[in-house]
Amino acid sequence: MKPAGGSPKRVERAAAAEINGRRVNEAIERGAQGTGTAVFVCECGNLGCSETVELTISEYEAVRSGFERFLIVPGHQIEEIEDVIEHHDAYLVVAKRDDRATRMAHATDDRDSG
Repeated sequence: MKPAGGSPKRVERAAAAEINGRRVNEAIERGAQGTGTAVFVCECGNLGCSETVELTISEYEAVRSGFERFLIVPGHQIEEIEDVIEHHDAYLVVAKRDDRATRMAHATDDRDSG
């Protein structure tokens, strides 16, 4: 992976916001086990974002199939640090492209990403 064009502080701030959203969603997923669906928060790097999207637990698991993958609502992608890798009606899946953001995502992922 190559460093992207964003400033180091902006990249780190966005990655921290994305990681925080992921942590919230992991807790939501744990609480929703057995219910089939849950309302997840957008894991974008835009500070103050409060958008949500309803997914099945299996859909969220598919998003979380890699440490670099994040759930966002359309239009919230930050092109300097991530690529849209999946398009769905109500959400997108993005993957980190920037080395700094990738390292942060990997270091804070509690799941075994194999």
